[in-house]
Amino acid sequence: MAVRVHGVVKGSFAWKEGIEEGDSVLEVNGIPVEDLLDLNYLTASPPSEIRIIKKDGKRKRVLYTGGGDPLGIIPEPVKVKRCKNRCIFCFVHQLPRGLRQSLYVKDEDYRLSFLSGNFVTLSDLTDEELGKIVRYRLSPLYVSVHTVDNDLRRKMLGNPAARDIRELLAVLTEAGIQVHTQVVLCPGINDGDKLDETVSYLWSLYPGVSSLAVVPVGLTAHRQKLPPLKPVTKQIAEEVVTFVEERARKFRKETGWDFVFASDEFYILSGKKIPSRKRYGDYPQIENGVGLLRQFLESWRKLERRKLERLDGISAVVPTGRLVYPYIREFLLFYGQKTGARISAVPVRNTLFGDSVTVTGLLPGRDVLKSVMGRREEHLLIPSVMLREVGDRFLDDLTPQDLERETGKKVVVFEPDPEKFHRAVSQHRVL
Repeated sequence: MAVRVHGVVKGSFAWKEGIEEGDSVLEVNGIPVEDLLDLNYLTASPPSEIRIIKKDGKRKRVLYTGGGDPLGIIPEPVKVKRCKNRCIFCFVHQLPRGLRQSLYVKDEDYRLSFLSGNFVTLSDLTDEELGKIVRYRLSPLYVSVHTVDNDLRRKMLGNPAARDIRELLAVLTEAGIQVHTQVVLCPGINDGDKLDETVSYLWSLYPGVSSLAVVPVGLTAHRQKLPPLKPVTKQIAEEVVTFVEERARKFRKETGWDFVFASDEFYILSGKKIPSRKRYGDYPQIENGVGLLRQFLESWRKLERRKLERLDGISAVVPTGRLVYPYIREFLLFYGQKTGARISAVPVRNTLFGDSVTVTGLLPGRDVLKSVMGRREEHLLIPSVMLREVGDRFLDDLTPQDLERETGKKVVVFEPDPEKFHRAVSQHRVL
């Protein structure tokens, strides 16, 4: 066991000791170092005796006493633990062929849950890993529960050996680990009484279990040879929102906190009113699509109160997913009246995943390109959620530069937030 040094911070303890990229950390205080969590935890309270093996094979011992200098070792990225489940609703299993390989990677790594907020099932968590979570106090964690009926959960995960989720959550919460949870709702499977049972049990672990998001199953057109699943209809969305609102109201009276949330997609599909800002607290499930629309509306409200500069010369088009198109269209009408900018929204049909996939973040570059070809606007404004984190590629590997070349329009990438949108448009005006 060892952690390879990926880099060293200049001026740090490691830099002064001649530790270099390519060296490896073997032990701290005689305890083997397996990953960055071990390294950070074991050196958090100096003094720490660190055993290093240099890239030339020579071994070295250094004593880190702190003394005002940061350790300065940048460890190699976590080697991701892969998911062994065969979930009946797994989105990765519904991807078409020919996409970049990283999109087909399914992670099931508790470390990434802690470090990046990734949801994991904990289905194959070992006792050693559970012990490390408790010992290192890796909190908060994000756990995909789906149902607390263990037999049903194992069927949904396609993993008959999956660990008892009730037992795991009890251990974590008793150890003081904060857990945010989610249920991917599959109509006719884990809804109704099963959802009620799940919400009730998770609430019994509050505040250890701090929140629960109910999100709709995502179904693409590529489900050949996969278990049959029903889509979430308007009626089902109405039922889910009604149920969640009733339970949230009860919890709010008891503690002042809603605890359980339906994702924005349920509200949009049902046509029901988006909850108020205070209902979402500090948006603990924002990455799960819970509160994104409220955050958008709040930013819009702030923009309404500002005096904005005139942007009469701007002409642009914004491609967007069909789910949020009505909201984007309405915002751009307001924005045009406020600034004079001529910016239109265009709903994009998803031919890569099928008509049932209507969110903006899963639109491929080719569909975006098809939707704007031949339009007269000078600029193409791309929401950043369409691109991977580094902002350089769509799901199908097209780039913003490809769209710029094909359309002849200047491409500007913006954060999907009204205030940040205005900043991007107004800044681009002077380029």
